[in-house]
Amino acid sequence: VGSSTVDRTMISATAILAVAHGATLSWSSFCDSPGYSVVWEDDFDGTELNQSAWSVDLGGNDSRVRDSQGTADNVYIEDGMLVLRTQREAVNGYEFTSGGVQTQGKNSWKGPARACVSAILPGIGGGNGIWPAHWMMPDDKSCWPSHGEIDIMEMVNGDGLLHSTYHWQPNGWCGDKPSPHPHISAEIEIGETWDNALHEYAVEYTPDHIHFALDGVVFETITTANMSSSDKDRAQFFPVPYYMILNTAVGGPWPKPVDPSTKLPTYHKIDYVRIAQPTAVSLE
Repeated sequence: VGSSTVDRTMISATAILAVAHGATLSWSSFCDSPGYSVVWEDDFDGTELNQSAWSVDLGGNDSRVRDSQGTADNVYIEDGMLVLRTQREAVNGYEFTSGGVQTQGKNSWKGPARACVSAILPGIGGGNGIWPAHWMMPDDKSCWPSHGEIDIMEMVNGDGLLHSTYHWQPNGWCGDKPSPHPHISAEIEIGETWDNALHEYAVEYTPDHIHFALDGVVFETITTANMSSSDKDRAQFFPVPYYMILNTAVGGPWPKPVDPSTKLPTYHKIDYVRIAQPTAVSLE
C-alpha cells in the first residue's frame, strides 16, 4: 500500500447517506475506497448481538468501563444499531454501569487493513466523565503495549473533539516503563452533529504506516519517520492481528469526574463495523 491510497481516498466520489434522526451526511466509507475490499462486517441488522463475533465486557474498573460495572443489559440491538448504554445504577459497589464489546479470540485482522466504525457518540448536554472509544489491540497475548495499541476514536466529556492515538513500546518492553511509553496522538473537531448523526471513525494500519480518517478523509499519518510525543523513539509497527473493542468508559484518569451536570443515561450507537484489506488490483 503506497501513498496513492491516501490520494484516492481524499478525492473519492462522495456518497450521500441518509442516517438516523433524519440527518443527512455526505461522505464515503474509508473501507470502500479503490484498492480495498471489505472482508468482514457487522451491520447489526438482527435482533441480538452476534455472540460468535463479539464478547460482552462484564468487568469493572478495567480499561473498557473504568469507574463503572460492565453489564450485558447495557448492550443491545435497536433499530439496526448496536447500543452501548451508560447509566446511574448501583452494581457491585459501583455507582454506574456501562457497556462494551470486543472481538478478542473470535475475530482479528493482520495489516495491511482498514477498520471503519460508523457511530453516534454519547455525552451530549452534559458529558463530564463520559469516555466513548473504538480501539484495537493485538490478539497475540503480548504484553501491553509491546505490539501496539490503536485508538481509532476517543472523546471525553462530550466536547466533540476526536482523539486518535497510536501507542507502542520498543524492544518488546511491557507496561509504561521506561515512562512515558512512546505514543503519537492527533485530534480534530468532529463537527456539531456527532451526537445525533453518524460519522465514520477509521484507521489504516500497515507494516510501515498508520492513517487515521474521519468520514473517509485522512487527517493524520504516522510512519517510521515520526517521533513519539517524548521525541525519544521512532514509531514502530508490528505484523500481528488486531481485534476490535467498542465501549463507553465512565471516569478514569483522563475525563473530568462525573458530576451533577452529567446527563444519564447516555447512548453510544454503532451502525456498522467494517474491515477492509487490499485487493489484488495494483494501486500504483
